[in-house]
Amino acid sequence: MKTFLRVLWRGLLVILCGVFLGVFIFAAYQLYHTFHGYHQAEKEYDNLSAQYVTAASAEVQTEPTPTPEATQAPQESPQVSSGPIQVDFAALQARNNEVIGWIYSPNTKINYPVVKGVDNDFYLSHTFDGTANANGSIFMDANCDTDLSMHNTILYGHHMNDGSMFASLTDYRQTGYLEAHPVLYYYTPNQNYLLEVFCCFVTGPDSDVYSFNFSSNEEFERYLESWRSRSNFDTDVQVTGDDHIMTLSTCTYEYEDARYVVMCKIVPM
Repeated sequence: MKTFLRVLWRGLLVILCGVFLGVFIFAAYQLYHTFHGYHQAEKEYDNLSAQYVTAASAEVQTEPTPTPEATQAPQESPQVSSGPIQVDFAALQARNNEVIGWIYSPNTKINYPVVKGVDNDFYLSHTFDGTANANGSIFMDANCDTDLSMHNTILYGHHMNDGSMFASLTDYRQTGYLEAHPVLYYYTPNQNYLLEVFCCFVTGPDSDVYSFNFSSNEEFERYLESWRSRSNFDTDVQVTGDDHIMTLSTCTYEYEDARYVVMCKIVPM
């Protein structure tokens, strides 16, 4: 009987060791797969930036236009003579004809082409070159117009654990980050734009913040006031119903399926 129990115990130990080894191998594979995906995506996007993006020769002028103190008029948008980079869209579009823009945030990892597919699914899990990768791409909502003519244009990007894609958007929750990153830049083949950050907050995936067009400018202005009242901070950026905005959206982890959005006033350069 004792011999049988010893054999049974040894057999159980062998099985447990096998299970633990299998779990370890699977976990190691998952980690390798994840970090390999990060590396491959980073390499692809770094190569795109190196090939198709160059520093602009002109200095960017971002000083606000002075306003008389006596009138207390709203602060005007910065006057921009040129953006900090230049993008070769002809070459990019020859590589992928679904590229419609480039988004850049100085001193962050946000320096990516923007694509627009026939739906909002493909580029969630495919890079610019169409490679299957969990990093995906920065992409415009398929329902938006590429000319930014809608009241609200929406861009999506993953919040990757290595800080890539749109992960740095959630840094706007930190004190001082807005002061260091008050604007982003959006480039298109026909026009470049300054994106002035005016509102940031956590919301859900079915929130009406993902609305595109409104029946009137007055309705749009009420929408802006509603969301601005929930922002993590106040800014001096003046946004009215006559303006157009861009909403940048990524995942966050305050609760299940939470989203963090950064809303920006679109200012042509």
